Amino acid sequence: MDTEPQISVVIPAFCEAESLEELAERIAAVLEGRSFEVIFVDDGSTDRTPEVLRGLVERMPEVRAITLRRNCGKSIALMAGFSRAGGRAVVTMDADLQDNPEDIPSLLAGLDQGFDLVNGRRQRRHDGIVRTLGSRLFNAAVSRATGLVLHDFNCGFKALRGEVASMLCVYGQYHRYIPLQAHLMGFKVTEAEVRNSARKFGTSKFRAMRYEGLFDLLSMLFIHRYGLNPLHFFGTLALLMIVPSVLILGYLGFDYLLQVLDVGEGHVPLNRPLFSLSLTTLLMGMLVFLSGFICDFTLHHHIRNNMSEILGLVTRTPEKTAAQPDRTHHDA
Repeated sequence: MDTEPQISVVIPAFCEAESLEELAERIAAVLEGRSFEVIFVDDGSTDRTPEVLRGLVERMPEVRAITLRRNCGKSIALMAGFSRAGGRAVVTMDADLQDNPEDIPSLLAGLDQGFDLVNGRRQRRHDGIVRTLGSRLFNAAVSRATGLVLHDFNCGFKALRGEVASMLCVYGQYHRYIPLQAHLMGFKVTEAEVRNSARKFGTSKFRAMRYEGLFDLLSMLFIHRYGLNPLHFFGTLALLMIVPSVLILGYLGFDYLLQVLDVGEGHVPLNRPLFSLSLTTLLMGMLVFLSGFICDFTLHHHIRNNMSEILGLVTRTPEKTAAQPDRTHHDA
């Protein structure tokens, strides 16, 4: 392709060699007549995936391949694809043929309506009861906790503007929170129904129940709320520890003073467990406050030195066209 594509389809693939050729051909058929590219990210596959991708790159000019040296997980694979994507619209989908390329126009239609990210909502999922029930509980919990009501956060089939893709930072297992991250950054998020097909080859690479998602959600919400003012969190926590400790130590000191002045029955503070507990809590509170102060101090200098980049993240632009990337095979 000699011109910059309008649509980039990013597909992480881990040991999905049997599905890749059919998937690439179906995408090409759906997007025929449009300017597009298909970026496969080989996430350290141990089967014939690298060989199949080399054949697709040679045979189909729209196909590009990125090879990760080891299995890094879906989030890093997506980030690798986003870094090479040159389209104004970016579509993400899984490589197992459960996502139907024929639904891509439905997702892109949401972008044409003014939304920044359109998340797929799978209909008639072909997954086990445990996986489906766990997904429903997960979606309900995230919607309740964040205020972003979606029915299928973990659907890998979505369309987003290139501007959104360039601002995302996903790692670990953050890929399931891409719609939430876009929402927290101020982008308009919606969902559209997509079909879900049964697997033709292999088995799912993910466990049915993944409790780690709870930790990722807490991390993301914490960063969103306190990422620019960490001392507000650490300072509040420190005060909850310091103020009661100081009051108790003051009371114990006054009680001991009564004994010294022979005014009443006092007690030696050092012999009381409450003294040790209060002193320990006071020291811990001071350490928590200092941690927040150091975070705030570091953040101040980071913002001052990178103000132009930070303003670029929060300033909305009508369009953002990425630079033309190299279209050769890459190793990452």
